[in-house]
Amino acid sequence: MSAAAEFGRAEGAEAFLRNMIWRRPGQRQPVVALLGPRMSGKSSLLRAVSQGCGSTVVHAHLDFHENPVDPVSAAALTAFQMMRGWDTLRRGPVFHRFALGLLALNEELDPDRARATDQIRGLIQQYTRNTRRGRFASRLEEAVDATMDIVATGVLSPLVSGPRETASAARERARPVIGSLLQGPARWGLRDALRWHVGIPEAEAAGSVDALIRLSSASRSAVVAPLMAAFLADAKDQAERHPALRSACSCEIPEPERARGRHDHAWVLLVDGAQTPAGRRFLSALVAARLRNAQSEPGAAAAADPVVVLAACDQWQPEWTTRWCEPWRTTPLPDTPQRRIPLLSRASRTVWTRQDGAGAAPDAASAAHYWYPVWLDPMPEERAGAVADDGALLAAPVPAPVVQALTGGHWGAVLAVQEQRAGTSPDADAAERGRPLPAAVDADGRPLWSRALEACLPEGLAVPAGPWTAPPPAVLAAAYLADMRTADDPRVPPEIADLPRSLELLRRNLWVSTFFHRPSLIREVGWGEADRPAVLHPWLSRCALTALSAAGAAGPAEPADPAAHAASDPWREVFARQSHALAPLAAAHGGPAPAREEQQLFYDLCLGDFAPVAEALANRFDRDHRAWVRLLDYLASAPCRLVQERPAHEAYAGLLAGIERSGRDVVAVATAKLLALLWLYNDPLTERSRRWDAQIEEGFERLAHNSRLLDVSALQQAGALFA
Repeated sequence: MSAAAEFGRAEGAEAFLRNMIWRRPGQRQPVVALLGPRMSGKSSLLRAVSQGCGSTVVHAHLDFHENPVDPVSAAALTAFQMMRGWDTLRRGPVFHRFALGLLALNEELDPDRARATDQIRGLIQQYTRNTRRGRFASRLEEAVDATMDIVATGVLSPLVSGPRETASAARERARPVIGSLLQGPARWGLRDALRWHVGIPEAEAAGSVDALIRLSSASRSAVVAPLMAAFLADAKDQAERHPALRSACSCEIPEPERARGRHDHAWVLLVDGAQTPAGRRFLSALVAARLRNAQSEPGAAAAADPVVVLAACDQWQPEWTTRWCEPWRTTPLPDTPQRRIPLLSRASRTVWTRQDGAGAAPDAASAAHYWYPVWLDPMPEERAGAVADDGALLAAPVPAPVVQALTGGHWGAVLAVQEQRAGTSPDADAAERGRPLPAAVDADGRPLWSRALEACLPEGLAVPAGPWTAPPPAVLAAAYLADMRTADDPRVPPEIADLPRSLELLRRNLWVSTFFHRPSLIREVGWGEADRPAVLHPWLSRCALTALSAAGAAGPAEPADPAAHAASDPWREVFARQSHALAPLAAAHGGPAPAREEQQLFYDLCLGDFAPVAEALANRFDRDHRAWVRLLDYLASAPCRLVQERPAHEAYAGLLAGIERSGRDVVAVATAKLLALLWLYNDPLTERSRRWDAQIEEGFERLAHNSRLLDVSALQQAGALFA
């Protein structure tokens, strides 16, 4: 098994089975929305959960990408998969209510009422004979019938009084009577299912046969609600009447619940392609059926079915916002029941049911109450490195931390890196093999960043293709989101073309999230326990900014006029325009002057003006060291294209060229070194080393020794993180 295939059995699946499938009778089950951007590994996780369920947990798997069926057909496929044999059940589940409704729906009834009634009764009889009890009764019927044949025509015929014709006639008259008597107990097993169809609102208190006739004559859309409700009612009935056998399990049950003794296991429905039109219709119908059953049966436990749904979703749905904070918001809205969504590995029933606490009581008419959004865990660093190196015999090895920082643990991104490296041509020269990953090209000369953007960008955002006359909206959005102070700002500069629409598409398609923020080692020293900002996914961000850098490289090599050179550099043009657009916006809304100055320094560093930024940072050193570390961390997060053009150690030497010999004091030189080291250190293409860490630690120690302030704890804490 390859490393990529092994990943399909790993992340989050075991945690989901430990924390989310245990249940108590009458307990509501969530619809777990597994969130993650496109190609992030959600389908692999669903397969891993299915394998983990095995033959002990009742489960089914729907894929609306491959099979975009209507809700009734999807429920039929689910029931079919769940009706198999399970090691923990004495008998497989049956769905009598749903099956009778489905038979009636698929039957073309005669316009004559009497003949239509006979048809429905025939369907019930035929279905009864196909049930477990009906098949047993049919075998008895065949045995009795064979005995009568022997009596009438066989060895025992001399003992039968009267002519043979009389005995045969008696046998023919007795056969249906005996069959009816034997099938009677089998039909008795369907009594609850027939009564259920009598009690639904659509039946209008008609008898069971008339109720099925009404169901058969209804439109396909009108029967979705009663049939989905029938499916859930059957599942509830089966779980209550035929509970699973006792067996060992790995469920992690909270201490208060553990004291209550034995627990049951939920039935698991795995739904891939939940964001497709067919997937949305099915899940909406399922939740609506739960609401319908809850409203028709008294008590919260009366309508509680055992089905927990795990649905892979590529998009955020607006209805979830009433109870759950959007993943691109740093904090929930005040005075609302909003709560942060957890990682799948940390999701639990306790977290979900906590929404039923004070101030967030269940709303019987709210579909949002049944949803439980969780975020897919990224691929671990070790796994990402192993997958990226799988089959890459010719390309130079890429350290696992670089792969993780570049891809953010995104499953599709890691595979793209692996395919690029495995596809390195044996004829490639050293320069081609050493090209930075996002700029590496395939056999057709197409760079990796272009292929990645084509695969990942949501519909509505064009893939950058040079040469361009104006930067594409996706690139402008990536540049805007590179500043952590703008990602959560509702104010958008109107001068940047299509920016509101681009941000909305990226957010809705889950490419912007607080889960993507990769905090630096010194973030906690400067920012404390502040919430993580929302950022663009590092893979998408790096590919878009590489496209921006490549557009400049494709222009004129060295224009004679410096002004012409600046105009021909799309990187400088984009960040300079963004800086100018944000400055009046902050001033108009009364932003503090220091914050505006710090943001200007951020954009100056983006433009490559390193020496003035380092000098301004050194001038702020002896004010507040913790605030200074916070500013240092903010500035060092600025986008950098130097490592894209040359190795990190060469870029570092270029930044510091002449600074040590310029007569600056110790603080200014140490500040410049720290800023250069951390700026390059934060670049995902920089391979971190012990030598690099030692230089950063030495820089903080030198600053602490030369500080004019008494409290240097922030500098000491920051330096210790690199020891």
